[in-house]
Amino acid sequence: MSSDVQSAMELLQMNDYASLVMITLVTYDYVLSFSKEVDYVWNRTWTWVSMMFVLVRYIGLSWAIFNGLWGSIFLSGSVKMYASKFWLSIALITIS
Repeated sequence: MSSDVQSAMELLQMNDYASLVMITLVTYDYVLSFSKEVDYVWNRTWTWVSMMFVLVRYIGLSWAIFNGLWGSIFLSGSVKMYASKFWLSIALITIS
């Protein structure tokens, strides 16, 4: 029994490390490219391309943060749990 608990704790720790790396890389990319985004998107007239850019960019950010904070890459579970996470993330994307 303690072996199972230790294995689960190791998987949780790996998941935390992977989440931290993902959130760090996404944040780093957004910080580096934000000034160009302001110049090329926000300070120009709005077109359908600029709207699509903003939509895709910030849905991607929301998706990465959601998966980084509540995703579980290395944890196993039932299909029902993963399906509910999938539909919850789709709902969050639709809202944002």
